[in-house]
Amino acid sequence: MKKTLLLYIAIIVFFGSGIAYVLHEGSALESATLLYTAMPHTTLSSGLIENFLKQLHHPLALLLIQIVVIMVATRLFGFLVSFVAQPTVVGEIIAGIILGPSLLGLFFPEFSIFLFPKESLGNLSLISQLGLIFFMFVVGMELDFEKIKKQSSASVFISHASIIFPFFLGVVLSYWLYPLFAPQNVSFMPFALFIGIAMSITAFPVLARIIKEKNLTDTSYGAMAITCAATDDITAWYILALIIALSISGTLGSSLFLLLFIAAYVVVMFYGIRPLLAKIGSTQNERLSMNAMSAIVVLLLVSSLVTESIGIHALFGAFMAGAMMPSSAISRLKELIAPRLEYVSLLVLLPLFFALTGLRTEIGLLNTSDGWLVCGLIIIIAVTGKLLGSSLAAKFMGFNWRDSFSLGILMNTRGLMELVVLNIGYEMGILSTELFTMFVIMALATTFMTGPILTFLTKDSKQDRIVANMQKSLLDLLSHELRTPLTLIRGAASNLANRNFILATNDKEAMIQTIVEGSRRMEKVIDNLLVNARFREQRTPLNMTMGRLEEVVSSALSIAENDWYRQAKLSLTSDAPPIMADFTLLQLAIGNLLDNAFKYGDDVSVEMTCAYNELYLVICNNGNLPSADTISTLGTISGRLDNSQGKPGSGIGLRLSQTIIEAHGGKLMIEMENDHFCVRVTLRGEL
Repeated sequence: MKKTLLLYIAIIVFFGSGIAYVLHEGSALESATLLYTAMPHTTLSSGLIENFLKQLHHPLALLLIQIVVIMVATRLFGFLVSFVAQPTVVGEIIAGIILGPSLLGLFFPEFSIFLFPKESLGNLSLISQLGLIFFMFVVGMELDFEKIKKQSSASVFISHASIIFPFFLGVVLSYWLYPLFAPQNVSFMPFALFIGIAMSITAFPVLARIIKEKNLTDTSYGAMAITCAATDDITAWYILALIIALSISGTLGSSLFLLLFIAAYVVVMFYGIRPLLAKIGSTQNERLSMNAMSAIVVLLLVSSLVTESIGIHALFGAFMAGAMMPSSAISRLKELIAPRLEYVSLLVLLPLFFALTGLRTEIGLLNTSDGWLVCGLIIIIAVTGKLLGSSLAAKFMGFNWRDSFSLGILMNTRGLMELVVLNIGYEMGILSTELFTMFVIMALATTFMTGPILTFLTKDSKQDRIVANMQKSLLDLLSHELRTPLTLIRGAASNLANRNFILATNDKEAMIQTIVEGSRRMEKVIDNLLVNARFREQRTPLNMTMGRLEEVVSSALSIAENDWYRQAKLSLTSDAPPIMADFTLLQLAIGNLLDNAFKYGDDVSVEMTCAYNELYLVICNNGNLPSADTISTLGTISGRLDNSQGKPGSGIGLRLSQTIIEAHGGKLMIEMENDHFCVRVTLRGEL
């Protein structure tokens, strides 16, 4: 070690001296005619500061600063709006507006100019467009043509009614807005068509997130809203492509020629690219190879390039490429790709789009009462068109008035998709800055009002639905759950009490164990009955507090291990975010899952992980596994677990656990992993 250190020092000294000597001698080679310009005298500190500021104005450094500021602002406001039951996108839109001239530019103009100089907006725009391309690809993947084709005509009827009526109102409104706000050299037709599509859009990703967070997927109007929004998205994007084509063509002949190009592109995507993606998907199982991922990204970019070249915007090509992905029932390709693209586009690139939208939004332009009255009128017409179009169509198809109105409120969600349409219109010069600002405010207002109105409408029905589900789960099989352990206890106790009945020591221990297990089962049923009574008697049954899921898991596992005299393999993450939950109910739910695991298998494992703000709890066991039919229907119909040992169990604990977890906005899934029966629980953490 000492010799190595000495050799190291010697090498550094020898070659360092050589470098210094060459540099000294090389200075003599400088031309004598080299003019020497005296630099102004500066102190060391001032020189460093000037150099630092100069480096900050370098395009790359400035872009990095902008990304950092935008990411922090969007995440902060996305977190803050969650306290008022708003989707993250609302906070991100607000953050974008705050970073623009409406607030930052108004009160801190010099800092705003330093942070977002005009010459830097081009780079910001290009990168945000790239983020939108990846995001629209993910949105397209969320649409499943196979499922949509199987839906009833009701969803198509409601979806198209929710488009055509607000589109009509938008076109009528444009007749009044055109002389007041239309930019110069913009004809009436593209202006009116863009106002119409801006009024009729629905944000499918935001709507799906709201339905999931409010646990409305099992309601008739929630399921219908998902289908209608998916159909709405497909229809609206095709209409937008046609509107862009008509807007840029100028003449009828040019329009027809452009429409032929669009039709040819759609045919190639459906009959060329879609089978190719299905073939790629069939070769990918658990992991996605780099070659397959590269091929898909290339197809995405080429599709975007083609539609951009045609003139109908690159985002339409990205959306179509995502929609061509094979169905989840055929391939796991969507599940393998989405996580790789979502985090980059949603967390890094997409916030840049919100900031760019905010930089284009100048609320200060609405400096008169007339301006705000026009903005209010736009909001009223937008809400009325979507609400009436959806609600009346849903009522006509057999929904009651409350469910019809709830569906109409959901379809009013515009969010990010509205901003995409508005930015396209702004970039094409069809929408003026003032009108663009009004419509951004409309998108924010309509998205913001969805959550509170929906909470008010569904407050009682949601609690009624939870109570009904829990009562059905318990009452359907209550007789079996109580009679079976009582019969076992009575028989074992009678044999032990009969002095004339001679029992071997092993038989006596087995009977005592039967009594203990029967008592444990009855205790669990009583706990479940008490929970059911609590849900039935209280209007707000969930006593929500902030805490740690890992503590609940550890406590429930300790009780289960003591009851079953066995140990489980435990793996808990140490960096999971806290959750908002009723921890008494949650411990009961997890305890039921652990009891099932110990009951049906010997090798029990408990693993808790987290990704972003999602917490995953997986409880697995080996042993006699349920049949495939039971796994596919468990939790939705009554039925016992199939097992060759004939171990008792009705599935009440599992279904009650499912109800409790869904009441917390989570999800419970049953799956097979390497000959192990696994229950996967997903809950949302609080960042």
